[in-house]
Amino acid sequence: MTNSNRANIQFDIKRLTALWGFSEATLGGILHALRIPFTGLFIGSAAIIFISLIAISSKEKSAILKSTAVVVLIKAIISPYTPIAAYAAVLLQGTLGYLFFTFIKSENIAAVLLGFFSLMFSALQKVILLTLVFGNTLWKSIDLFVKYIFQQFGLHPGNSVLSISYLMILLYIAIHMVVGIFVGIQVKHLPAMIKKNYSAVDSDFIFALYTDNYFTAKSAGKKKKAWWFRPTGIIFLVLSLTLMLISYLSPSLNKDMFYDIVFMLIRSIMITVAWLLFVSPFLIKYFKNVIEKKKYKYAGEINNATKLFPGFLRIINYSWKKSSSRLGIDRVKFFLSNSLALLLIVEIDEMVN
Repeated sequence: MTNSNRANIQFDIKRLTALWGFSEATLGGILHALRIPFTGLFIGSAAIIFISLIAISSKEKSAILKSTAVVVLIKAIISPYTPIAAYAAVLLQGTLGYLFFTFIKSENIAAVLLGFFSLMFSALQKVILLTLVFGNTLWKSIDLFVKYIFQQFGLHPGNSVLSISYLMILLYIAIHMVVGIFVGIQVKHLPAMIKKNYSAVDSDFIFALYTDNYFTAKSAGKKKKAWWFRPTGIIFLVLSLTLMLISYLSPSLNKDMFYDIVFMLIRSIMITVAWLLFVSPFLIKYFKNVIEKKKYKYAGEINNATKLFPGFLRIINYSWKKSSSRLGIDRVKFFLSNSLALLLIVEIDEMVN
């Protein structure tokens, strides 16, 4: 795209849908590989941005629902081992976007509400899932551990201490809501920001995107491991065993907690095994049947979207390399702002052909 093309920036709904699908299917793995933290917040924020831009760029808000269907199908095809809850999150985001932008006249308010509720529900989903799997013992164990730490410093808060686990939950949800509001507010500034960032990109950068061919990446559709095989699960098991030992040996702590933690671990493993062996296969089989019927209806849209993915990958990899001279938050900010501008504007067809 030449400098003269930069003056008039219009967002194509098909391009926005492809970017949303790319974000849901592959961006998490890419951000993880680049060692960028809080990938869940980034993916949720990206969904808010793309849904809002689709709503702003389309006369009929039903375009959001069509894009949602295409994104779910892309996610199912490219990342077949994605948990059912992730599909539910996409469907919820798309439905909320359709409702807010259809019934609220102010697009700015609709975007803020979409950001607020989308990320709030995302946080609540994780908290509810943890509670269902581990029970309230998880939160009691955290409080007990904090109480023990207080006692090591000669502090005896007793039962009056505010539950640290509840504070953690509230803080976790609050962070998601604040980020959602912030992203929603920024939506109205995006066209001007994208135009500014793209105009600031030097011609050598753009030329390199089309000519360099050593930036490649693949989106691996790896099967999700059970929680106890993941790094966070291993850390959780170690902490649980440590707390079991503390509660059993420390005379100042309730020894019943030892048996509560044992029950929590047995319960969580049984629930996970039951889910993986019985419930999940049934849901996945039903979901795949639905996907098989729907993917032919949207075959054209899916193909048009996925053929842009190699170009998207090139932009992200190259933008990350070009940000290497910056550090910390400044690098992440530079990388995200420039990547978004290029992803929305650069002619991908010319890049991948």
